[in-house]
Amino acid sequence: MRVTLRGLLRLRATRALLLLATAACGACANGDESLSEVDPDAPVVVEAPGPRQIRLLTRSEYAATVHDLLSLEPLSAEVSECEDLGDCAAEEASCVGGVCVVDPCNLSTFIFPAAAGQHGSVVVAGSFNGWGATAAAGGWPLAYEPSLEAWVAKHEVADGTHSYKFVVDGATWLADPQNPMTEPDGFGGVNSVLEVSCADAPPDAPAPSSPESFVEDFPVESRPEKFPFDNAAEAGLVTAVHAEQYFRAARRIADLASLDLEGLLGCAPVSSEEPCVATFVERFARRAFRRPLLADEAERLTAMARSQTTAADGVRLALRVILQSPNFLYRSEVGAPIGGDGGAARLEPWEVASLLSYSYWGSMPDETLLDAIESGELEGPEDYAREARRLLSDGRARARMGVFASQWLGVEGVVGVDKGNRPDFDRELSEMMADETRDFVSSVIFDGGAFEDLFVADRTAAAPRLRAFYGADDAGLLPEGRRAGLLAHGSVLATYAHSDQTSPVRRGLFVRTRLMCMELGAPPANAGAVPEVDPESTTRQRFEQHSSDGTCASCHQHIDPIGFGFEHFDPAGAWRDEEAGRPIDASGVLSYLDGWDDAEANTTFATLPELGRALADSPQARRCLVRQVHRFASGRLEREVDEPTLDALERRWADSGDDLVELFVAWTQTNAFSLRK
Repeated sequence: MRVTLRGLLRLRATRALLLLATAACGACANGDESLSEVDPDAPVVVEAPGPRQIRLLTRSEYAATVHDLLSLEPLSAEVSECEDLGDCAAEEASCVGGVCVVDPCNLSTFIFPAAAGQHGSVVVAGSFNGWGATAAAGGWPLAYEPSLEAWVAKHEVADGTHSYKFVVDGATWLADPQNPMTEPDGFGGVNSVLEVSCADAPPDAPAPSSPESFVEDFPVESRPEKFPFDNAAEAGLVTAVHAEQYFRAARRIADLASLDLEGLLGCAPVSSEEPCVATFVERFARRAFRRPLLADEAERLTAMARSQTTAADGVRLALRVILQSPNFLYRSEVGAPIGGDGGAARLEPWEVASLLSYSYWGSMPDETLLDAIESGELEGPEDYAREARRLLSDGRARARMGVFASQWLGVEGVVGVDKGNRPDFDRELSEMMADETRDFVSSVIFDGGAFEDLFVADRTAAAPRLRAFYGADDAGLLPEGRRAGLLAHGSVLATYAHSDQTSPVRRGLFVRTRLMCMELGAPPANAGAVPEVDPESTTRQRFEQHSSDGTCASCHQHIDPIGFGFEHFDPAGAWRDEEAGRPIDASGVLSYLDGWDDAEANTTFATLPELGRALADSPQARRCLVRQVHRFASGRLEREVDEPTLDALERRWADSGDDLVELFVAWTQTNAFSLRK
């Protein structure tokens, strides 16, 4: 059963909003009337407004928002400042660079309580270090930590069940007084027992109370057909699983936050009636809802907090309510009517602020944006462009554009992909590939790169191991056959291939759909499977059936001739000169360079760099990037009435000298950004 989260979305304090919306409201009208139909005196504008919609926070947006909400209010050990280990939860965290950081799974902590000066030395000896009774014999020495009044050591311990004891002053062997797990030592005493099991833990598992951990069990976002990003507005349906996980996450966050009540509130309240409790609740709600609070909202929330016996209980209740509210979980793009009979509405400043920040940072507005709302400095296109450029100049925008790149290109799943026939292709290498693609696209956008660099770049800034895998020199210059920008990235080549063979179909479709936005129909029911590997034949020979079979050829004539251009690269993305004892033929054809309407716009190529050059010169590839930017920012597929907006974006981008940052800014100057219908 699906449960759609409903809520009254309130606009400004001076007006009542009377809109009940579901998470998947989508397009509420055709949106094909120009502004001249709303205001007879306005100039004719062909760009259509966007549809009214509300957008459920994605998992990554939720985690980032929680992080930013709590950045000014430390939540627990791993986000707390520290001077020594005593300021942290020593059993599970360390003081690193002045901040408490949760220890990795296999880092075990040994603590032996004792008064200062009581002992001269303490060593831990066990099955994990050969039972060395001294440091010289291989034992692990503990250091005295005055803030804990204990001897402490942290060491990596391999998976398994281990026995150990403390050796005090080089002579006395004692079990760990803080570990209840023991076993007989064979001499009438007991050994302490340590069990370590980290092999099954995800390598990038978030810390137990990090923002990322709160969304571990959230359902994965669904993506409508042909929509590559995880932020589709129409897919924002709240299931019973969502509701349960939102409840659990809100409870965990509230419980953790209230552990350091004085740090959270900036005061030490005795009861929930003290003014600083209400001040905190109102301030937190304003930031969490990403808009000014209405008077009755503030009254209800502070009344909830004051209804509890203690300040801690009151704060916990208020936080749970705020973090489960639709005002926190959704961001609104509804707008306020601007008059006339056309049904058009303009986004409120607080809606604009969230649209900007989630588009360019993937998180909530900062204080500068919230202050701009209240000071009336977020009212029109000039303000939108100013703030867009400010957000895009921040380091957080680079990370956000990395997300855009990996989802646009469809390479998120490269980490951990199976390439069983390549023992040198492991998780570490695949992570380097993912990082390379995110960093490359962000660099092209922000470091003065041009559109063509996406497809013809001849260098990589990848990690040394990946550079060696590519055969690049120490400066990152790639071998000649690999100078094709992102087309030759390992993330692309490994994603669009099978575990044991290349795939001209997958790689050709990648170019046709992701880079050119040209969709083909679904394959017929009687379409054949992937040809089996034949050690006597090349991939090109095995796929010739697609051109000889009329049923297959209708689609594959637009796919395979592109995919053959990648054949110099094996399923893991490594270079190869031969297949089945024959030289690789990487020649092909890129057709319809200017869209489906121009069958004459074709070009042949002999290498992947030549295919990259063809894409760099393709009007359709340029239009596709504009289309993907619009999809990413708007959270929806374009409609027919959006074509003038896409044309305007392309023109504004060209007028800026093809500045890719200005392409993202140009979106804020369109009706689709600020107007709704």
